[in-house]
Amino acid sequence: MAAEIFARLAIYLTQVGIALLLCVLLWNLNRIYQQNYIRSWFIALLGFTSYQLAILLQWALQLPLVMELLQFVTIMGSYVFAVFLLRGMMLTRRNGVPRWASLSTITLMTSLAILSLLTLLPFQLFEIDRDWRDYFQVYLRLLLMGILLLGAAISLLQRMESSLGQRLAAATLSLWGCLYIAFAVWRLLSAAELAEPRLTLIYKCAELFLLCCLGLALLIWLHEHERSANMQLTEKARYLDSYDQLTGALNRDALLTQLQHKLQQSADTPLYLLMLGLDKFKTINESVGLKQGDMLLRQLNQRFANSILKPALVARTGGDIFALALTDIQDDTQLQYALRHVQQLVEKRFDSQAGQLQLSCTVGIACAPYDAANAETLLQKANIAFHQAKRLQTRHLAYQAGMEDESARLISWETELLAAMQHNQLLLYFQPQMNLRDNKLDAFEVLVRWQHPKQGLLMPGQFLPFVEQLGLSRQLDFWILQKAVQTISQWRQAGLQIPLAVNMSPLHFQQDGLKQHIQQLLQQYQVAPELLELEITENTAMHDMEKGSNHVLELQQMGIRVSIDDFGTGYSSLAYLRRMPIDKIKIDRSFVMDMAGNDSDMMIVKTMIKLAHGLGKRILAEGVESAVQLQLLKSMACDAVQGYHIARPLPEADAVAFARKPGVMLTS
Repeated sequence: MAAEIFARLAIYLTQVGIALLLCVLLWNLNRIYQQNYIRSWFIALLGFTSYQLAILLQWALQLPLVMELLQFVTIMGSYVFAVFLLRGMMLTRRNGVPRWASLSTITLMTSLAILSLLTLLPFQLFEIDRDWRDYFQVYLRLLLMGILLLGAAISLLQRMESSLGQRLAAATLSLWGCLYIAFAVWRLLSAAELAEPRLTLIYKCAELFLLCCLGLALLIWLHEHERSANMQLTEKARYLDSYDQLTGALNRDALLTQLQHKLQQSADTPLYLLMLGLDKFKTINESVGLKQGDMLLRQLNQRFANSILKPALVARTGGDIFALALTDIQDDTQLQYALRHVQQLVEKRFDSQAGQLQLSCTVGIACAPYDAANAETLLQKANIAFHQAKRLQTRHLAYQAGMEDESARLISWETELLAAMQHNQLLLYFQPQMNLRDNKLDAFEVLVRWQHPKQGLLMPGQFLPFVEQLGLSRQLDFWILQKAVQTISQWRQAGLQIPLAVNMSPLHFQQDGLKQHIQQLLQQYQVAPELLELEITENTAMHDMEKGSNHVLELQQMGIRVSIDDFGTGYSSLAYLRRMPIDKIKIDRSFVMDMAGNDSDMMIVKTMIKLAHGLGKRILAEGVESAVQLQLLKSMACDAVQGYHIARPLPEADAVAFARKPGVMLTS
C-alpha cells in the first residue's frame, strides 16, 4: 500500500511539474504571437496544474475548512482545464467560431466558478449521502470533462490540416476524453474496492502519458505554425520583388521585364504605354489621411485591372503614378476612346470615411515601336510626355520628338524657387519622433513647406519634383541644413535641446564637401553635432556602398547620427545594413499600416525590429496612425515611432510648445 501511495504521489508531482513547464512555454509563446488560442491553452494547463496540486494538498492537509477550499479548487481547475482547452481549439478556426468561445476570459471564469460552487455548496448546507456527493463532484465532473475533451478533438477534426501537431492533438484529446468517461463509468459501476488502487494508478499513468502527448502536440503545432508563417514571409518577399506592396500592381522592375518580353513577342504590333499620375493627390492625403489615400490607390488599381480595356500590364511606378500597357489599339480613334475611359475610371467617385472623393489625372503616352524599341526607353518617353503634360496642365499628351529639351519652360519655376530660398519663403515644419523606451520626445523630423506669395502654402509634393528636375536639390538641402542648425541654436539659447533629423537628397549625400559644409554650420551656430541627424534612403545607401559607407563613417566620427529612411521600399539588402555604420533604421509606413490585421505584415515588421536590434541599430516605425499600431510596436520592442497618431507636422511655434508641454508622453 505504501508503495502504491508513493507511486501515485510521484505521478501527481510529475504531472504538476510537466504542466507548469508547459504553462511557462505557452506564456512566452503568447507574449510573442499574442494569439487568443495560445492564451486559452495556457489558462487550461494552469487549471490542470491547480487541479492536480489541490488533490495533492488534500492528502497532506486534513483541516475541514482547508479541505473544502481545496475541493473547490479541484472542481474549478478541472472545469477550467477542459473548457479552456475546448475554447482554444475553437479559436484556431478562421471562421465559424461559436459565440461562447468569444466571451472574455473573466466571463468564462466567473461562470465556471459559479458552477463549481453549485456543485459544492449543497453538500455543505445539507446532510446528503456521500454517494451523491461523489456522483456530482467526481463522476459527473469526469464525464463532463471527457465530453468537453472529445468536443475539442471533434473541433480539431473539422478543421484538420496536413499538420502533425494537429493530428497528434486530436488523437490525444480523443483518448483523454475516452479515458475520463471510461474511468467515471467504471467508478460508478465497479464494486471491486480492492482492485481500485491499482486501476487508479494505471489511470493516472495514462493521464500523465496523455499530458505529455498533448504538450508535445501543442509545441509541434506552434512550431509548424511558425514555419508556415516563415514560408508565407518568404513567399511575400518573392511577391514584393515583382509587385507593389500597397496595391498589388506590378512594380517598376517587373513592368520593364514584362514589357520588354511583350515588345519582343510582337515587334511590329503597336503597344501604347500610358503613364498616369493623379492630380493633387498629396493634398488628398493630407486632408483625409494617408490610410484613406492608400485605400483610393488600391481601389483605382482594381478599376484598371477590371477595365473593359483589359490592359496587358498594370504597374505602379511611383507614389501616385501608374503605368498601363495597351495592346489592342489600332488607330487614333481607339486611342482617344481608351484615354477617355481611363480618365472616367479615375474620375468616378470614391467612397471614403471622409465622404465621396473625386480625382483627376494627367496621362503621358508613348507608342512602340514608333517612339522606342525597348521597354526602358519606352517608359522614359512616356514619363517625359507625362511631365510635359503636367507642366502644360493638359489632361493627356503623346510623346513627340524634342520634348527632352523642355528645360526652358522651367525657368519661371527656377526663378521662383531661388527667390523662395533667398527671401525665406520656405518654412520648416517639425514632426515629433517619440521614444517608446521612456515615452518621451526623442527628436523632430524636419519637413519643408513653401509659403508661395501667390499660391499660398504649398506642400512638398507640389514643388519638390520641380526642384529635382531643375537640379536644385543640393541648394535646397544646403538651405534646409542651415535653417535646421540655426533652429537648433535658437532653441538651445531658449533652453530647449531637441535633436533635428534632416532628409538628404541622394545627389547631395553622394557628393564630396558635405562634411565640410556641416562642420562650418555647426561652428558658425555653435551647435553640438549630437543634435543633428541625417536621413538617407535605402537607394541612396546602395548607389555606391563603399563611398556611402565612408561618408556615413566620417559623419559619425563628427558625432552626427545617420539613419536609413523608408526601410523596406528599396533594395532592402542585408549586406548594406551590415556594412553601413548607420545608427537608426526607419520602417516604411506601408508595412506598419495594415500589420494589425495582416499576419504577414506583422511578421515583416517584427523581423525588421529583430534584425535591427541584432545588428545593434535603433529602429523607428513611421506612419503610426492608431493606438492599436502603437501598442503592437511597443510589444515588439520597437525603439521609437512617428506618425499622425503622435502629431502631424507642426510649425515651429507649435513644435516648441509641443516639446515644452509638461511631461510629453505617449498614450496608447
